[in-house]
Amino acid sequence: MTGGILGVVLAGGSSSRFGTDKAKALYRGRTLLDWSVGSLEGLVDNIVISGRPHPVHRSVEDRPHDGLGPLGGIAGAMATAAERGFAHVLSLPCDTPEVPRALLVELCTQTRAAYAATCPVIGLWPSALAGELDEHLRRTDDRSIQGWSRRIGAQPIGIGLDIPNINDVGDLERLTQPPKERS
Repeated sequence: MTGGILGVVLAGGSSSRFGTDKAKALYRGRTLLDWSVGSLEGLVDNIVISGRPHPVHRSVEDRPHDGLGPLGGIAGAMATAAERGFAHVLSLPCDTPEVPRALLVELCTQTRAAYAATCPVIGLWPSALAGELDEHLRRTDDRSIQGWSRRIGAQPIGIGLDIPNINDVGDLERLTQPPKERS
């Protein structure tokens, strides 16, 4: 394949604030991981899962080694995308089941690196930068996606957009409440 978008669900975190494996937590009858996979379906040419095996989708390892957080997962997906001929990677964490489809569509229309201003782990990354990201992660302790985004001139989009992120069980409980009851 030449061109196209490889979608990656970042699901390798330790879930320390959540207390159990967050990717397997249920939200409206589906795991959080499956919500993210579903968000990518129909938008990308192929889907991979970073940080864990999956029964349907190929797993990719963090680069240049484990323990680098979401940026290591993005680096692994970018290297896979470059090897397989995909032009871009669309990244999505496993803990944002309510990502607006319009945001993902807008990201997919970008030609340069771009990310969700309020949740930078959601982004579109040119696979041509895979080697540069590997080198960045080897040379520095800066694993911030925002720092990497500034370094490569990535465009923030969706400024002011509220994207619920589930960090702990309380976040999941609040998200399952009817909209009027959420605080």
